[in-house]
Amino acid sequence: MLKITMKESPAERRWVVQGRLVGPWVSELRAAWKRTRRSGDKRISIIDLNDVTSIDNGGERLLRAMSKKGAQLIAEGVYIKHVIEQVKNSWMPSAERIERNSSSDRTAGTEKQ
Repeated sequence: MLKITMKESPAERRWVVQGRLVGPWVSELRAAWKRTRRSGDKRISIIDLNDVTSIDNGGERLLRAMSKKGAQLIAEGVYIKHVIEQVKNSWMPSAERIERNSSSDRTAGTEKQ
């Protein structure tokens, strides 16, 4: 099951996604995204995945496409954050990916000290 709630403000459009982003529910999120996203809209698009419990390959592909269109993917949980990083890294130019990974390695090293 998947629940999608749309929250709008003058600065942003936020899709709050709850449940499992798998199978037929991927199409539901895709339809909601297409229905509510406007090409001339200058607001930030945020996909809030904090309450998502699982994502299948189709869900990952959709998130990748949304990210390419400028959507910011956010999550707090370890699993979903990992999926988001994989999604972002799968289409990011390799030089930018290397820079992101090396800066996160430096940050991780600082936290351990």
